[in-house]
Amino acid sequence: MIIISLIINTLIFFLISNWSYLQKKKADPNYPDRPFTKVVLFPLALGIVFTLIVDAFKGIIVYQLILFLVAALLLYWIFFVMNKGNK
Repeated sequence: MIIISLIINTLIFFLISNWSYLQKKKADPNYPDRPFTKVVLFPLALGIVFTLIVDAFKGIIVYQLILFLVAALLLYWIFFVMNKGNK
C-alpha cells in the first residue's frame, strides 16, 4: 500500500511542479530544458516526504485507536464486571 501511495503522490507532485513547463515545451520545442533535478528529483523528494508524513499520521491514529479500545475495555471491566459483586 505504501508503494501505491508513493507512486500516486510522486505523480501528483510531478504534474504540479512541471505542468506549465510541459505546456510551454509542447507549444515551443525550442524552449530551454529544465535541469533533471527540478524535473524529476524535486517531485520525487516531495512525494517521498509527503508519503512518510501521511503514513506516520496513519500509524499514530491506529495507535490512538488501540489505546482507546484498551482504556474502554479496562473501564468496562472496572465499572461493570468488578461492580457486580457489590450489588
